[in-house]
Amino acid sequence: MARIPPAQRERVFPFPVPLPLRVRALKGPVKLTLLLRPAVPLPTVEALCEEPPPRPLTHEEFEAKYGTAKKDLAAVERFAKAFHLRVVSVQRDRGFVQLEGSPTAIRKAFSVDLKGYQLGKLSFLSHTKPLAMPRPLRGVVEWVFGLDTRPLVTHSSASPPVPVTQAEDAGLRSYPAAQVARLYRYPPTQGEGQCVGIIELTGGYRQEDLTEYLSWMGVTREAPVNVGPNKPTLSVSSNAEVTMDVELVSSVCPKARVVVYNAGSKDYSLGDYHRAFAMAISDRTNRPSVLTSSWSFYEGSLIQPDEEAAFERLFKEAALLGITVCAASGDLGSQVPVKGGSPTDAITVAAPSYPAASALVLGCGGTTLEADGDRILHEQVWNRLGEAMSMGALGFTVSAGASSGGVSTMNALPPYQNGMNVPVQVNTTWKGGVFQLTSRTPGRGVPDVAANADLHTGYQIVFKGQRGVAAGTSAAAPMWAALLTLINEGLGERVGFLNPRLYTLVRQGAPVVHRITRGGNGAYFASADAVWNACTGLGTPDGEALLAGLRGLKGHEA
Repeated sequence: MARIPPAQRERVFPFPVPLPLRVRALKGPVKLTLLLRPAVPLPTVEALCEEPPPRPLTHEEFEAKYGTAKKDLAAVERFAKAFHLRVVSVQRDRGFVQLEGSPTAIRKAFSVDLKGYQLGKLSFLSHTKPLAMPRPLRGVVEWVFGLDTRPLVTHSSASPPVPVTQAEDAGLRSYPAAQVARLYRYPPTQGEGQCVGIIELTGGYRQEDLTEYLSWMGVTREAPVNVGPNKPTLSVSSNAEVTMDVELVSSVCPKARVVVYNAGSKDYSLGDYHRAFAMAISDRTNRPSVLTSSWSFYEGSLIQPDEEAAFERLFKEAALLGITVCAASGDLGSQVPVKGGSPTDAITVAAPSYPAASALVLGCGGTTLEADGDRILHEQVWNRLGEAMSMGALGFTVSAGASSGGVSTMNALPPYQNGMNVPVQVNTTWKGGVFQLTSRTPGRGVPDVAANADLHTGYQIVFKGQRGVAAGTSAAAPMWAALLTLINEGLGERVGFLNPRLYTLVRQGAPVVHRITRGGNGAYFASADAVWNACTGLGTPDGEALLAGLRGLKGHEA
């Protein structure tokens, strides 16, 4: 399963840039993180997809087999000494070495024109010339984080929470997370003995909001564990993102340990996002068995192949350790703005988001769910791209969205999606003033599954002391993570890398999902004839059936 290289175009910000960039002086030391090769090559993505690990490795077993070789660490230490860089920390299991040095020393060591930039209140580092790996590090270091901290990562939430009273006045329905769990027949387990991790890039939740929410929901539980800062920032949407993630998981899994891994990023960089995942996957204290992330970057942002490979290495580690990774598919439907050389210098493409686009991650799309009590009346693809709602006397406007999905341009079709009629990716470009369509090799189809995500049928939360309604695929991912946490308790072991087993159960005709047969997200549509679609994947969960199906597979594999 060869990797599909992305188009060779300039990377762009995932949002409009209204202010001119200014070069700023670099003051103080610069910190870099080197990602070193493992002592033994990790299994390929294709091998893991063909045959998931029969049992999870312990962290100790993983380090003993794949941890960085001492000779490679020695090579990095010699390099650092030669260029007057200080070794700040070494983590052998992750293959991480953190270096620190003056801007001048960093520029000389890596032959890079490192500069500081200012965009409004946002500051970051970048360079205009390609990085050439220094000769002493070639074949030893796979990637360097910290030389480019451009803000490429965003979260998937389509809109900030809407106050409950205004939502009701506007005709919006809302559900407690526990009611949605009952609609999807989550097992009656409560997550006893399990740990679920929540990946956050920045922002934070207020403990008083969580306390009020749990009281409202009638849930008593232990407080979450925070790894990294839990500090609400000036970004309302980031704080709302963290709050929703924590509240949904905390209420659905009242007996599970909830750990929030927050990078505390100041620049929304790929390096910080990678660091948050690495903290969680290599956490030997809490040892989470399920992770959820609502932060992503669209393939239209053109993440470099080596950067993606650094994340893929983490997800390989997660698969080997028996950790399930759930990720939001995104909230822009199939239309993602990127620079494309058109007369207006912009174009939209049907691009999925990463990490949902990884074949090692469970991509979670969104639906509109209408229910009466504990009975589903109707469910279809979430798509309100043509809508915006204005609420209240001050005209409070809520943006709309849709379940993102599509075909990856960087990741090949995984074996478990063979026969699922994943469409061929079509790339759109402008060359010489002419609009062109280019077909690509079939790629990884996104998402795999879905759950309620429409603000019109959203989830009840408490944010900034106010009861509100929130939604998005940012809610679908933690809801799936909560389900798998409950299933892990029911199985008495980790589900781990779920995707191959999930698709196997669907092929066998097991009723583990509710197929979504109506609606679309712009470029793709659901239908009664398709088992999988690029809007909601295989469908929404039937938790009891999924637990029974996994038990059956476990008995067969044994």
